[in-house]
Amino acid sequence: MKKTHNTLLPEQTVTALAHFAWCALIALRTAQQDGQVLSPLSTHAFLLRWLAVAYKQKRFPRAIASDIESLVVLGRQKGPAASLFSRLEYLWSSCNGPVSAQSDLYRLTYAIELLKSQGWVNAAVSDRDWDNEALLVEEYREMDALLVRKSALTGGFSEEGKLVAPVEFLVTGNLSACTEIFQAHALPAVMMALNRIALQPEQ
Repeated sequence: MKKTHNTLLPEQTVTALAHFAWCALIALRTAQQDGQVLSPLSTHAFLLRWLAVAYKQKRFPRAIASDIESLVVLGRQKGPAASLFSRLEYLWSSCNGPVSAQSDLYRLTYAIELLKSQGWVNAAVSDRDWDNEALLVEEYREMDALLVRKSALTGGFSEEGKLVAPVEFLVTGNLSACTEIFQAHALPAVMMALNRIALQPEQ
């Protein structure tokens, strides 16, 4: 598993994401005005190419490289059904409003970015690794870490970012600091065990 530390503060990460989305949308608008993009298919092709080049050339901060890569992968896997334009528009609008008014997934992302800015490690692990708790605890025992099963994270939120299924986290280190930040971002975490917390969707 790859351990990475974010070098940007949460506010800086949000600003970087907003700037990235704005650049992509402006590039698309310019191409449309020039007559290069005239259909949903050409819109998808243009955005996918733009995203791939931006990722390859490292045009934006490393802290948001994984976000760009995810869009590239999604665009290649799903084609026009990936709705890259809508996703970029949503990213732009969500990054330009107060955190309290944003979706569950956005607030979780913001809380995680805040933890990472304080030295925490965050990792999404495979089902196989998740089932081997002893190994995970040993690997991250000397640090503050927030671990989540990738499949649970992917399936726990709707396309609009609403929490629709429980998402459980394994915490090593300062559990109280983690839960305080979650609560500060309107993410009520339920204790599942001494080192596990979970977000539960509203009934």
